[in-house]
Amino acid sequence: MRQDIAALRTDLTKEVETAGQERQKLSDEQAQRSKALQDALDQLGRAARKSGADLAVDMEKAQNDITALRGQIEVLQHRLDAMEQFQKDAQAKLDAANALAAQQKKAQDLAEHPVDKAAIYALAKQKLDKGDTQRARELFTDFLQKFPRDELAPNAQYWLGESFYAEKKWNEAIVEFQKVIKEFKNSDKVPDALVKIGMSFQAQGDCQNALLFFEETLQAHKSAPAAKVARERAAECRKKKKASD
Repeated sequence: MRQDIAALRTDLTKEVETAGQERQKLSDEQAQRSKALQDALDQLGRAARKSGADLAVDMEKAQNDITALRGQIEVLQHRLDAMEQFQKDAQAKLDAANALAAQQKKAQDLAEHPVDKAAIYALAKQKLDKGDTQRARELFTDFLQKFPRDELAPNAQYWLGESFYAEKKWNEAIVEFQKVIKEFKNSDKVPDALVKIGMSFQAQGDCQNALLFFEETLQAHKSAPAAKVARERAAECRKKKKASD
């Protein structure tokens, strides 16, 4: 629907511009005709000062020219009036399309900027899942600022780290994942955060630090699902280290 409105606004804008150009063209043509009419009247005035046969010929020619020009000017005026009305109608339609677009944008803004905590969290996760990491980050940050002690706050903090991890911004991701560990120690997101910190170090070729976090996961959270990932990643690091030795 937004595309249809945008297309309609574009078409109406072009119509208004075209109508304006056509009106200007008709106005210029009318001015030319009016000048020609004045010239004919001047000619008639000059003919009136003559006498005899020349006077009759000149008078008849001048009157014929005046009649023809007046007829042309009336036609032009009619076309100009019609064009002016068309432009007014097109402008009215354009104004209506703009009003509809503004109303639609307002509704979209409301949907994109929810105030309810559940709606903010849901939209943030939706944006992250769709790859819109920047928008997801804004929403998760907004959630944490407004509801820092909510039961979903640890998750929001974790997903905030994921938004950086998805962009391969490893150091920024590590900072956000560390906040999960420090600020939400009892959250079930802590094992996941530990593993993701290790993976962030591993992605930068730092297996020494990566192993510290993988091993911490295996020791402190061995029953958590994240422990399986930690074990696999730790094995990769050891294998790489052994190969380099």
